[in-house]
Amino acid sequence: MLEFELEKIAKFNKGAWLPIFLIGAFFVYFFSVSDFSEENYQTIHASFIGSIFLTMVIMGSFKVLSSVVQASVIYVSYLVINSLRYTYGEDYVFSSGYNIWSALILPNLALAYFIFSKQRYYKYWSLFYIFLFLQTALIEKLQNHSIDADSYYFYKHIGMFNYPALCISILCIIALLIHYIGKGKRLGATTLFTTIAVFMGIYYSDNLLAFSLFFLGAGLILLISSIDYVLYIRRRDEELDIDNYKEYSRVADSKYPLKYSISLMYIDEYERLKKRFGYRKMLLLKKMFLERIRSVNADVMIYNYKPDALILAFTNMNATESFEKAENIRRSIAKSIFVFNENNNLQLTVSQCISEKKRSDANSMAVLVRAEENLQKACKFTRNITIKA
Repeated sequence: MLEFELEKIAKFNKGAWLPIFLIGAFFVYFFSVSDFSEENYQTIHASFIGSIFLTMVIMGSFKVLSSVVQASVIYVSYLVINSLRYTYGEDYVFSSGYNIWSALILPNLALAYFIFSKQRYYKYWSLFYIFLFLQTALIEKLQNHSIDADSYYFYKHIGMFNYPALCISILCIIALLIHYIGKGKRLGATTLFTTIAVFMGIYYSDNLLAFSLFFLGAGLILLISSIDYVLYIRRRDEELDIDNYKEYSRVADSKYPLKYSISLMYIDEYERLKKRFGYRKMLLLKKMFLERIRSVNADVMIYNYKPDALILAFTNMNATESFEKAENIRRSIAKSIFVFNENNNLQLTVSQCISEKKRSDANSMAVLVRAEENLQKACKFTRNITIKA
């Protein structure tokens, strides 16, 4: 069941402002320009091909496969519809191939996002391409045999959508909107507005320039928003909405004072808890930890390190001063009861190690490595502790 959290609804525009701006720009351009020249069309066509190619190359190198697969779906759709237009002329809208494909495009985009935005399903990407190939083979077979649909609902169109295709497409957009509001994922916003742009391209597909313009919009939204997503996750943990350890390393080396200490904090028995409650519950637990830490010390800087670990940074403090702050946090967590639901109330512990920046340390990662090594040794014998490196 979807969990509509107020904080995620409030962050809607924060995560979606870039695709909203891009699609808004294309809407304004389309409805304000009354005439397109052949030169404009060629520019749009070339820009679309370039945006799709760059999306596949750049996002493939960063292993953002949902964007790569969506770019493939958009490109194949562009080719299929142009091929049908070339074969049937103005009557392409009544061909079985077009009517079936217009109903498949948006489900394919949504499916690509829901499958490949999860790391564990990346191994299935080749199967998705086979699935896409089978769809195009079906279109080709129907085209070669001139099989036309005679259903009233298949022939009756709103825009260039037949009734079933329109209903399916609208349901896909609504599903992506609900998912984005509920989950607050940046890639969800990218997929939502990319899908809307493709929807508009199909709706106006009888106008070659409008069709190309909105497909270009889909390609650019996918490319630019995906690049923005990659830059974002290089420094932030999207699910916890805090900086990650890479950002800790960058900020500590460039902005921290010479005197600072960190606390490397591990959740005790994390793997056992994860097997019992699952990933989503453990993510909720970690958010509870963050709230508890901030309630004890609002000034501490928190970074996500691993699924079971956080980095707490104390500037202008030596190891002894930081030890007192970190120990207060550990005791507060140990005394707290974390409520998942009526049947799951947990009392948990953490283990942590304080590591002070030394003059001999080459960089901030040396401070972190020292804390890691000392904590691993100590945790072989006991848990629920705070030690100094």
